Amino acid sequence: MTDKSIITVRATAAAYAEAVRVTQRFFDRLEDAEDPSALVEYATLVEREKEAEQARLDAITAAGFEVPSIDESDSDS
Repeated sequence: MTDKSIITVRATAAAYAEAVRVTQRFFDRLEDAEDPSALVEYATLVEREKEAEQARLDAITAAGFEVPSIDESDSDS
């Protein structure tokens, strides 16, 4: 049986991916970038993406996944 934390990571990752796809579909149908209603819709989609991303990151952290820094300034070379 799969650990509950892994199931949560899968679900939150899927929700985040769907939030990004919804934003992508918004741009597919966008015709007037200056339309105030389009700007409101976009702002809402961005907020949903941020919330879904944070939920995903929280689930990953709760599951104990850690990735070492890949920042080159941390290397000894």
